[in-house]
Amino acid sequence: MRPRKLTLAVAAVLATTAWFGGAGSAQAVFPDFTGCTAANPANESCVDVQNRRANLNIKGFDIPIGESLEIRGMFRENGTEIPNFVPPVGTNGFFARPVPVPGGIFGIEWLPGNSVLAITELAGPASSIRFNAGALSISLPIKVRLQNVLLGMDCHIGTTAHPVNLNLITGTTSPPPPNTPISGAIGRAEFGPRGVTFIDNVNVDNTFAIPGATECGFGLGLINSLVNLRLRLPSAAGNNSAIVHNDVYIGYP
Repeated sequence: MRPRKLTLAVAAVLATTAWFGGAGSAQAVFPDFTGCTAANPANESCVDVQNRRANLNIKGFDIPIGESLEIRGMFRENGTEIPNFVPPVGTNGFFARPVPVPGGIFGIEWLPGNSVLAITELAGPASSIRFNAGALSISLPIKVRLQNVLLGMDCHIGTTAHPVNLNLITGTTSPPPPNTPISGAIGRAEFGPRGVTFIDNVNVDNTFAIPGATECGFGLGLINSLVNLRLRLPSAAGNNSAIVHNDVYIGYP
């Protein structure tokens, strides 16, 4: 096994949380290897990635993000720089908690019935989570489910067919204008007897586009325009950014 290579690859994993990650809810015990089936130390390793704080900006609409999302499963080397991600049985390895959208639908915190919850979802199978150890990056498609009495249960930003495609790195971005480059960083490495921990990694992306809302309003799209107006969607590449701090552990229980 190439433990350092796998560790560096995972350092970029939690950049996935850049989307509506959380609102300060208590995070799971770290590290957590529930469901990891790694049995061959020669080419397999358990992985647990948890975000600690983050920020998403959509055309100047700022969303503070706390602890909300975890990626958990196993890496299996395949002879390339991108190991296979194997999730726990019955899951896709992508675990999200609901996030309150600041200001709700109408931008008025106290208005009854206004509150909206956002839940990040992987817009594809676990195999769509792609790690690049050499570039310390991760790419994956996501969509965000928005829940509210008026919105219904099927309101989404992004779909499986047309997702938000994230490419989050610990290096420096090359975004289209008007965005300018931003940089991430690999955190403090702590080597233990059974694995490696990276503390407070910074993963960034400001090159992604965000599509407009679909099926908002009892699944019929009746208030797609209201959601788009509130979140300034659709938003072309060069107008959005995500900065995420995370902790990563790779090894064995």
